[in-house]
Amino acid sequence: MHRQWMTGLAAALLAAWLAAPAGAQPGRQDGLRIYVLQGEQAVNNTRTGAATAPVVEVRDANDFPVAGAEVVFRTPETGPSATFEGGRHEYVNKTDAKGQASAGRMTPNGVEGVFSIQVTARHGDRTGMAVIRQRNSRDEYSAGGAPGARRRSFWSRNKWWLTGVMAGTGAGLGYYFATRDTSSGAVLRPGTVVIGGPR
Repeated sequence: MHRQWMTGLAAALLAAWLAAPAGAQPGRQDGLRIYVLQGEQAVNNTRTGAATAPVVEVRDANDFPVAGAEVVFRTPETGPSATFEGGRHEYVNKTDAKGQASAGRMTPNGVEGVFSIQVTARHGDRTGMAVIRQRNSRDEYSAGGAPGARRRSFWSRNKWWLTGVMAGTGAGLGYYFATRDTSSGAVLRPGTVVIGGPR
């Protein structure tokens, strides 16, 4: 009797498994996916108050944009962090027709260091989560516009041009001194070979 009951249970479980859609994952097939379009690894300037507000895109399980989803951005209340409009640590927005939503304007606090922005999206009974990492810095060159943005020095912006000028100048000076006899003031022509002493 016990063996028959176990056999029947195993058959029922097998039938249910075969009837389930291919690739189905309970609790995830109806979830939302959040893609970070802007703000990941951004460097915010605590001196000027410049920061990169996050922008995300919400998609469904079939990778289609979800319009009208509620997106909540949250920043830490202590330590390195930033605030949204009105000095709040939470900002709520709706995705547009492309499934995208931004956090509006964001201002870093005066604490340097790395912090995380928690992002949650909800549309009906479907939800999704993501984490965006940023850093606050007092560096005068941190702009917040691009991840780890730094103002390039004159050398870095013109290094190829300067390298060419220096190489050309060096070659010209080397040619000049290599073809000039400093003892007699005579100029040696390239390709001239002198054998023996002067006549």
